[in-house]
This record gives sequence, structure tokens and C-alpha cells, in this order.
Amino acid sequence: MSWLLAAIHLLGVCIAFVAIWCRARALGRVHGYADLAPVFAADSVWGLSALLLVLTGLTRAFGGFEKGTEYYGHQPFFHIKMGCLVVVLLLEIYPMITLLRWRLARKDTRPSNIGVVRRLAQISYVQNGLLVVMVLAATAMARGIEL
Repeated sequence: MSWLLAAIHLLGVCIAFVAIWCRARALGRVHGYADLAPVFAADSVWGLSALLLVLTGLTRAFGGFEKGTEYYGHQPFFHIKMGCLVVVLLLEIYPMITLLRWRLARKDTRPSNIGVVRRLAQISYVQNGLLVVMVLAATAMARGIEL
């Protein structure tokens, strides 16, 4: 079960990275509401992968399947990884609210605030950079590297 959770968690990271990248690229091609379908699709995949990551991560760290809460609590790379996760989730607040508003407003004939797409794309690229740092921290932790 531990191996399966680890595999699902790692696949979740891959899916999240690709979904966030696709969302950023799709945002770069938005000129109006007609261009938002690929953004919404990638954003939905990102949301599902984030849920998968959080659930499998919590289960692995605190569900008795891995090294245990005591190990993770004293592991600096775990704190780096969790710090990056918090920043990724905080950065997601603005895109999440904006895209939700756009989803609800799709029926309107006039786009509202579509000019923020560049900022949303930049946030997505920063989030992907943080995912890379999270993977580096996780692999350092798995290899027993000490700070």
C-alpha cells in the first residue's frame, strides 16, 4: 500500500505540473471568453490533481504508511516542501477566484477583466517552479540528505 500511495502521489505531481503548464499556455492565447475553454479544462485537471496530491500526501505523511509523523516533523526538507505547497496554494487563490468568476460569466456578452490573463499565466509559471522545488526537496528527503 505504501508503494501504491507513493506512485499515485508522484503521478499527481506530474499531472499537476502538466495541467498548470497547459493552463499558463492557454492563458497566453486568451483574447476573450471564446478562448477560455482550454484554460478551464487545464484548470479543472489542476484542481483534481491538487486534491489528489493533498490527500495522498497527508495519508503518506500522517497515516502510518511511511516513516511517521515524528520523522517528517524533524525533517528540514519536509518543511521546505510544505512551505512550497502553502505558497502554491496561496498563489492559487487569485486564479481560482478569477477563473470561477469567468466560468460563471461566460453567458455574458462582455468579458469582465480579461486583461489579467498575463498575470494568471505568470502565477502559473511560478507555481510550476515551486513544484520543481518540492520534487527536489522530496527526493533529498528520500535519499536521507541532511541540511
